[in-house]
Amino acid sequence: MATIFLHETHEISGGRMHEFEARFRDRWLPALERDGDARLLWFWHLTHGTGASYQTVSITAFDGWNAWERHVERVREGGDLRPLTRDLAADRREVTGKLLLPTPWSPLRAIDFRTRPAPAKSPAAKPTMHLHDTCWPFPGGLDAYVDALGSVFYPQVRGTKMIDVEACWTTCPGTGKFHEVLLLQRILDWERFSHLLTDGESTTRRGDWMEEGLKHRDRWESKLLRTAAWSPLG
Repeated sequence: MATIFLHETHEISGGRMHEFEARFRDRWLPALERDGDARLLWFWHLTHGTGASYQTVSITAFDGWNAWERHVERVREGGDLRPLTRDLAADRREVTGKLLLPTPWSPLRAIDFRTRPAPAKSPAAKPTMHLHDTCWPFPGGLDAYVDALGSVFYPQVRGTKMIDVEACWTTCPGTGKFHEVLLLQRILDWERFSHLLTDGESTTRRGDWMEEGLKHRDRWESKLLRTAAWSPLG
């Protein structure tokens, strides 16, 4: 049975970030996971100075399409999650969601809902930084782009030991742009990564991903995300 991933971008009302996060953590999270077929994986804050103000991003896993259907019924009128949905709406302007499916080579493809992994970090640990890339391959080139990411980009990134790809997804048909790929990369060496921000990209050589990628797409959007202290995965 496939694991379904829900990606949500939360636009929080000004001055309501603490209230929203507390409500999401203390009330929404335990209610969401009550039946054991849904699990919050990540909860991030958009790093200050890198995008829209008061924005958070979350990714939730569901144990197949039947679990997703049950979740939809729970948040519809008359469902047990409906009141909580209204309460969350008091703290945010809007939430935009899309369903994601893992690519064949994604390091994260499925979740074992029968066991709960140990926390990735202690509450006192520093937040983990992630690079969240949304990429739009040329029309008709989605499969070729996914293949190139797995055969060219992924091996090159692993060799740098600067960032590590944690997951790669495509948008589920009918829930967003068809030609879209989402890459989630954990930053392992912040000092080295910071040089990309201050110095820009270094000169590329033939075969490097920055050249190879242009064969498949010429647009993408990057966000720097910081995990909340309580995020289940770091």
